[in-house]
Amino acid sequence: MHISELDELEASVSDLLTMAKVELEQNRLQQQRDRQIQEAVSQIEGRLKPLLAKVEQMLEEYTREGGSPDSETKLKLEKKAADIRQEIAEAPALASQLADRQLILSEERLLDERITEQTTQWRYELKADLLEMIEEQSDFFSATDAAIAVRGYSNDLKAIGALEEVVEALINQINSHSEEGPVARLRGSHEQTLTFIYNKALENRSRVDRAPDVQPNTRHRKSEKRPALYTDLSGKVLVFGGHDRLQTAVKNRLRDSIINLIWYTEQDGLQLAAQGETQIAGSDLIIIVTGYASHSLTERAIEACRRANKSYEIVNTTGMTRLLEVIESGLKAKQLARHWK
Repeated sequence: MHISELDELEASVSDLLTMAKVELEQNRLQQQRDRQIQEAVSQIEGRLKPLLAKVEQMLEEYTREGGSPDSETKLKLEKKAADIRQEIAEAPALASQLADRQLILSEERLLDERITEQTTQWRYELKADLLEMIEEQSDFFSATDAAIAVRGYSNDLKAIGALEEVVEALINQINSHSEEGPVARLRGSHEQTLTFIYNKALENRSRVDRAPDVQPNTRHRKSEKRPALYTDLSGKVLVFGGHDRLQTAVKNRLRDSIINLIWYTEQDGLQLAAQGETQIAGSDLIIIVTGYASHSLTERAIEACRRANKSYEIVNTTGMTRLLEVIESGLKAKQLARHWK
């Protein structure tokens, strides 16, 4: 097995482990959400039901003692009782909103951890590419010129504590091709030394017409670009259902992609969602989110897709991670299908 294949295997295992970790954490968060809803409903009902009982008891006393039915106080009590009953009836919905707000915050943290792990892996692969680049330089000037490429990644190297190792490799390679002995040496910190060699490399470039431009290959890294989630996605995605907080969170995560995301939530109402039905025919991916979507909104969206002979994905979630997975897998499948046409 070639070393590059080992790198690829290692990276794929790392990605798979990260995905497994995210999936397990998603399940835990969903279970936690359900518990939070139950606890919140219990707390709300635990405070409101005793209040309702007191108000209803007082109304019964009014009835028993023949109080005036037009009494302003009695009317206020009746209104207060109705308000409390409404609050109790809406307790599950309120608890769900609070739990989903916390769920999205937790999912944001999960995604940030995922990109951090991928970036760390990419930085170690970058270090390997830079060390190979330095080792491959066969003369004094190209070895010195390598400092320009290294300096461009100094922050990435510092983040994994690898700047010292790479700078020392650079010093050794320059000295190994120097006709005047070990001219490169540590000057202050490793970062200061790199800056000094970098400036020398720029001076060397200014003296010749065709200067070397030493850059690392991507033998260990999959790409020259730092990892970023969803940036390679493109297409038109139409979403029905969900809630405003979910819409905002998903849009923020997809802001660096080339996705035209059109979304009609339950809060938008059926009339506005009906306008979205005209977008179905030209969409690459249609998703119906049943979390917070009314039966009428869901049925209308499904029927509109059937009339347009367009397939759709039904996603039963109130969180964003599952929805992002569906968008990513759906668009990549479309891209792959277009590639093989």
